Amino acid sequence: MLLELERPKILSQHVDTLYATFKTENEADYNRYINKELSKLEDFKTEAQNIEGFNNKNRFVKSNLFGGKFGSFKIFAQGSGQYRYLIENQDIFMSLSSAKFDSDAPLIKVQFSAHYLFAVGENKAYNYVLQLISQLLGTAFESSIQRIDLATDIQGVKIEYLDSIRYQNSYKNSVYRQGSKNTGLSFGGGSFMFRVYDKLEEIRSNYSRHYVKQKWALNGYREDDNLSVTRYEAQFRREALKKHIPKGVNEISYVFANLGSFWKKALQKIKYAPLTNDECIKIVDGGLKADSKRQVFKRARDNKDRFQFQEYLDVWDNKYSLQLIEYKEINEPIKATAKRQLKGFIASTMKACGNNPKVFRELINEVDNSLYEFENISLYDYGLLRTVDSFVHQSKMKEKYGVNCTINFDYTNLAVEAHHKLLNRFDDLSIISNNLKYVSNYDELMSYFSLEKQA
Repeated sequence: MLLELERPKILSQHVDTLYATFKTENEADYNRYINKELSKLEDFKTEAQNIEGFNNKNRFVKSNLFGGKFGSFKIFAQGSGQYRYLIENQDIFMSLSSAKFDSDAPLIKVQFSAHYLFAVGENKAYNYVLQLISQLLGTAFESSIQRIDLATDIQGVKIEYLDSIRYQNSYKNSVYRQGSKNTGLSFGGGSFMFRVYDKLEEIRSNYSRHYVKQKWALNGYREDDNLSVTRYEAQFRREALKKHIPKGVNEISYVFANLGSFWKKALQKIKYAPLTNDECIKIVDGGLKADSKRQVFKRARDNKDRFQFQEYLDVWDNKYSLQLIEYKEINEPIKATAKRQLKGFIASTMKACGNNPKVFRELINEVDNSLYEFENISLYDYGLLRTVDSFVHQSKMKEKYGVNCTINFDYTNLAVEAHHKLLNRFDDLSIISNNLKYVSNYDELMSYFSLEKQA
């Protein structure tokens, strides 16, 4: 591990993954609630099955299920094993079983999206799901936690080749590389796993993960510092969780109340020590006996002149797990990402087409013409759609969940200007409605446009 800062900086601590299951304890509630909803889902699923295509992810219909209180859901054509109905909105993915009341298996499985947990926190996210579950199972139901991942993002720590040696445990480890660069390592598998990886590298390869930078900014992250950000992530599955949850308690409430304790348990399983490169090489060479290896680790941990990273990482502090809040500096990571993408576009275009300024204009014209030909919109219209879509999404999050998202004055003016330009350009809103794949919050967006038209 290479320290780029004298003292690394914690940017975020949060629940990154959560799976839960639910089972009704009352047959009358089963017949009154979920049985009726399953009948509706069957109709939607039949409709989705009429959609042709090989990719089942694209075979779905959308509807405002459960009285419309929870927004629009996708209902997919295909189920999974005993879970005949799979539904999804932007916050959760649900699997619903058509099994009878007295089935041993849970009737409902819920997977929370990582960005939803990150934005509103685990408590608000879970309370939202409880409202939905109560409409499906009534008030008497049993909940169980199936998986939880806890994550800590730290700036100023860079992964090195010998880092896998610095962890003293009996777990099988894997090292991940991208070319000649080490990007991460993992320990364990099955019921427990611990991962350490380059978070910025993951964001570069998967842009949808960039939202984490919004919270990082609250804790001092600056893109221009050019420092590494490493994620430390503990994964507990049910078999590992059960060992630490007392009988007779609400499992999910107990785990939420003891996140720090579970984080410490994870770190005790992997046991990092600040070994020098020479000490790592001695261990790898195999010339040391087991007792001697333990002494090398012990001396490293007892050496107060070395940065005891395990002790630093051991603390789970709630101040790093705040919800996203309004903050004037929060848009800096987004600007930096836009700058980087622009540079990436120029570099990739030049590599593919050569150093010719005309190529850039031709490429833009080709994209613009393609959008006109297949979607009946321009590249400029596409940009307007995405601007208003993002604004509507943030507005809805703030209204629906009480989250103070970043909607500063300049961005509000930009969105208002964008949607007015769209309304002036398209008298027939069906032209815009054809571009569903470009709009993640389609129903809210169309409602927003309709209200403006009426005004």
